[in-house]
Amino acid sequence: MLKRAAILFFVTLNLLFAEPLPVEFAGNRSIDSRELYEAIGLHKPYFFEFWKKEPRIDPEKMELMLPLLENYYKSRGFYHARVTYVVKNGKIVIEIEEKRPVTVKDISYISPLNIEDLIPFGKGDRFNAQKFVQSKKRIKEYYADHRYCNVDLDAKAFIDIEHDEAYLVYDITPNEPCVFGEISIETPAGVDEKIIRSLLYFKEGDPYSAELIRRSYKEIYANEGIERVIIDDARHEGNRVPVTVSVSLYPKPIHFSAGAGYSSDEGLNLQMGIKHRNFPKNLKTLALQTRYSQIRRFVKSTYEMPLSNHNRFSAEIGFNDEVFDGYKERSVKAKSALKHLRWPHIFQESITIDQTTTTESLDTLNFPDGKLLIVSAKGAWDIDRRDSLLDPTRGYKVSLELSGSIKSPISDATYYKLLFTGAYHLPLNDKTLSFRIRQGTIKAKQGHIPPSYRFYAGGMNSNRAFSYRQLGPKNGLGNPVGAFSITEATAEYRIDLPKDFRAVLFSDITYLGQDSVPDYKKPYIGIGPGIRYMTPIGPIAFDLGFDAQHLSRYTLHFHIGELF
Repeated sequence: MLKRAAILFFVTLNLLFAEPLPVEFAGNRSIDSRELYEAIGLHKPYFFEFWKKEPRIDPEKMELMLPLLENYYKSRGFYHARVTYVVKNGKIVIEIEEKRPVTVKDISYISPLNIEDLIPFGKGDRFNAQKFVQSKKRIKEYYADHRYCNVDLDAKAFIDIEHDEAYLVYDITPNEPCVFGEISIETPAGVDEKIIRSLLYFKEGDPYSAELIRRSYKEIYANEGIERVIIDDARHEGNRVPVTVSVSLYPKPIHFSAGAGYSSDEGLNLQMGIKHRNFPKNLKTLALQTRYSQIRRFVKSTYEMPLSNHNRFSAEIGFNDEVFDGYKERSVKAKSALKHLRWPHIFQESITIDQTTTTESLDTLNFPDGKLLIVSAKGAWDIDRRDSLLDPTRGYKVSLELSGSIKSPISDATYYKLLFTGAYHLPLNDKTLSFRIRQGTIKAKQGHIPPSYRFYAGGMNSNRAFSYRQLGPKNGLGNPVGAFSITEATAEYRIDLPKDFRAVLFSDITYLGQDSVPDYKKPYIGIGPGIRYMTPIGPIAFDLGFDAQHLSRYTLHFHIGELF
């Protein structure tokens, strides 16, 4: 009896002073471990969060965690999942037996608008309660984008546990179309009410659309001095929707920034900046920024201000010092630009004064030493319909730029430069097929232009089989001379993998020319694999590009975020 009491005492003492143990999952084939950690309130550090410890749990709390995980699996369609745990080798191993999931047997809906593309299920798909709830939200937003501010949505998911089948029903009854009512603007000192009103994409009496409210949010937040915006459209007066817009500024308008990074194109780079985000008022910004890398150094000052009717004015002056293979270049630039936001289009006109000095040339025929003054006008058009800037999976982006100069007492050359770029992303379940094309030409009609105006190819944003700016014709010293025309195309097949990884297969093709049209008989082809690790700041990426004509040649590239 005394022995049993002693054992019980030591077991109780051990539980009282037991330390939390590391946790890992086993048997979870359909749901990623990181998602399961979050379901029980733990964070699994990303590989770059080296200062954070692995998630741990007090063994005494495990009995509380098991029902949480089973309910989470139910929300993901696994109504028969069984979760247990064991403690071994100093770890808590949570063992999951997923079993057969509930699949969607039938989908029906009654809706004046076509909502088929908003329902995230097809027959035979695994039912997911979270996706079902999200689909109801998306349907309401879709109706709100099409003038219906009040919609009666009755959506139900009937689950047959015995046969593991789900039956989905959506019934939508909209009200009459709505219009925007009175618009009230609340602004702090330092911002005029008319400035905020000019950034809105709607006015009183316009047809109601939640999309116009989202665009307005985006444009107001584009002003860096804005800390918070609330566009309140919750009140409805019949079919009229009054709106109250409240804006607050950062209490400290002066912002310092500093950072360091590394890329396979420029190597180590350091940057520092200071910006006043409301100088002197009405969301005007004044900034000074400097950057240093192994091949490029610059310092520049910028000024930007919002104008009425969704226009913006900006001005910039700066000094740039850059090292090219075979020569160095220093330039002093001044630029003023006028941007017009006509969602989803952006138009821009600008004037640039560029005084460039080429020095230390090893090839004075291709890169003559000397000083050039170029005054260029430029027009640009952009449209961006991608679903994300850092990690797009659907949509497209197109841009067109035309710039040039006329030789005169204030400009040393007559030239024109045309550049077209386009990207398209096609989602394929957990895969994405992405395409990019770049077409450019430059022609010097009279006088000379700086050699850096030419097209240089190769590198992580170009053809990944080659190092940065190393592709194309070279002079007798082995230095690239640049091109006067270029066509580049890229295809990528992006495949999502478990544990926040993504695989990429890519092919890059480049054509260069010394005339206004590239030599399409001489392609430069790069192929290879890539790997991505998904993080909140975008994918951390490694690409290994091989020269398709000489597979023994390869180049490794590193970058953050998808390239397009």
